[in-house]
Amino acid sequence: MVLTVEKLQEALENTLNLETEEAREGSLKVLSYFGYATVIIDNAIDQEDRKFFYELHDAGLLNTFWETIVLPTGRAWRSFYWELDEESVKRSLRRREHPREEAVYESLPDEIWARAGA
Repeated sequence: MVLTVEKLQEALENTLNLETEEAREGSLKVLSYFGYATVIIDNAIDQEDRKFFYELHDAGLLNTFWETIVLPTGRAWRSFYWELDEESVKRSLRRREHPREEAVYESLPDEIWARAGA
């Protein structure tokens, strides 16, 4: 799947319940960091944007991992990374295509549930 601004926007609307404009801004922000890659180093992210990345992590759209490298001095150096979870984005997009069955019932007016003759 090629992750477009529109697809990520829809995933943000579905998972974070963002309004369309806010989801679009978030989508543009995330993709401006990732571009065509699925993994980026944490050092590249602005501190304010990192807060949003943690929201996406909590929603399951981003993953984090790190690697430890031993420097020639013997000191350990740890690098942190962010990874787009494309499968989670796909699942989020399918949720919109196949709404939960309960959502159909939740959308019915209260009068529909009244018993006839009660």
